[in-house]
Amino acid sequence: MKVLLVCKNKQIENLGVMYLSAVVKQTGHECRIVDLDNAVMFSKAYKPDIIGYSIMTGSQGEFAELNKKINVPIVFAGGAHPSFFPDDPILKGMTVVQGEGEQYFADILGIHAKYPNIDSIPWPDRTDFPTRRIRDFIASRGCPYDCAYCYNKKWADLHDFPRVRTRSVKDVVAEVVAVNPEFVYFQDSCFGLNYKWMEQFADIYCGIPYHCHLRPSQVTGDMTRLLKSSGCHSIRMALESASPRLRKLMNRPLLDNNNVQTATYFLKDNGIKFMIQNIIGLPTGTIDDDLETLEFNIRCKPDYAWASIYSPYPGTVLGDFCKEKGYYTGDYSDIHNNFFDTTVLNFSNEYKEQIECLQKIFALCVEVGYLPKVEELTRFNFPKLVHKVMREQCDSRLYGQEAQCHIN
Repeated sequence: MKVLLVCKNKQIENLGVMYLSAVVKQTGHECRIVDLDNAVMFSKAYKPDIIGYSIMTGSQGEFAELNKKINVPIVFAGGAHPSFFPDDPILKGMTVVQGEGEQYFADILGIHAKYPNIDSIPWPDRTDFPTRRIRDFIASRGCPYDCAYCYNKKWADLHDFPRVRTRSVKDVVAEVVAVNPEFVYFQDSCFGLNYKWMEQFADIYCGIPYHCHLRPSQVTGDMTRLLKSSGCHSIRMALESASPRLRKLMNRPLLDNNNVQTATYFLKDNGIKFMIQNIIGLPTGTIDDDLETLEFNIRCKPDYAWASIYSPYPGTVLGDFCKEKGYYTGDYSDIHNNFFDTTVLNFSNEYKEQIECLQKIFALCVEVGYLPKVEELTRFNFPKLVHKVMREQCDSRLYGQEAQCHIN
C-alpha cells in the first residue's frame, strides 16, 4: 500500500507527519511526505492508495482546494484544525483524525502495532527531510498550562492519557545519537519539566548543541547549570506581555516581570543565549501596553526579541472572548497562516497601523535599545523610523569598535 502525507511546507521538519510515516513503514507499507505546493504533481506520479493532510487553522482552504484536484479514494485530515473543528464544512469528504494519529492510523491501515507509551512509537521518519544541519526532536508531549490563547487544554481533553508524557532519557539520547545532526532543536512545549529527568539528561546527553523552550519559572540557577553542562546553546521563553493585566487575561497570572528578569541573569551568567517571545495587539490592549512590553525587553537584553501579532484562534478561551466582546466579528476564514503581518481584531485604524509598524521593528529596537514614540509609529513615517533605528545600531557598533581600540 502506498501512503502520501501532505504538510503545508517542508522548510523545517514536520514531526507530526514524520511520526506517521514511521508508523506506516513499520510494517512494510510505502510512505512519502510532500509539501502543499508539490502535492498534485507528486500524487499523479506516485499514485497513492491513501492520502493524509496535516492542516493548521488558516490553511484549511488551501487543503480543501487540493482535495478537489487529487483523485484518491481515502483522504485523512489531521492536525490542529480537524482536531478542534471536525464539523467544518471545508473538511467534507475527508476522514477526520482528532488528536494524536499514530494509533489511529495504524488501526485504519491494519497495522498490528500498539503504542502503550511514547517510547514505543517509532522514531520519526526523516527520509523526505534529508541533509539538514538542524534536526527537530521532541522529548515530551503535552503542556501542563492553560494559556487562554492556546489549544493545549482542548488538545489534552481529546485524550485519556496524562497531560504531559515524557520519553525516557535513554530513548531521546539514542535517537539524537543515531541522527547525529550538527544542531538539535527540541520542540517540546516546555523542555525538562521533570527536574530529575533533566538531571539524568544532563548526565548522559551526547553534547550536541541544542535549543529548547522553557517557561520562565523553570529558569532557576540549578536548571541553567544543568542546561549548560548538557550543551544547551540557547532557549526561548515566553513573556508575551509586560502588562500584568494582559497576562491575567491570557491566564498567565503567576508570571512576574521580576521572575523573567531574574531568569535572564541566570542565563547570561551561564553563557546561554535566549529569545523572549512577545505578543502585541492583544484584546483590551493599547499601544502603550505594547510599548511597555518593548521597554521591558530592552531592559532584559535578550539575544533576540520575538514579537507576534495576536490572532484569535477559534475555540480558544481568548478567541471566544474576542467574539463575545466584539473584538472579532469575522468567520475565521481571514485567520492568517502566520501571525506577523496584521491584526484581524476590530481596533481603530490608527492602532492597527501602530501594531503593524511596531512588529516590524520590535527586535531591532530591542537590539539597539531604542523606544519609539507613539507618534512615530505610522506608515507615512515608517521609512524614517527604520532609518533612525538603523542609525542607532550603526552608531552603537561604531562606538563599541572605537571603545575596543582604546582598550587594546
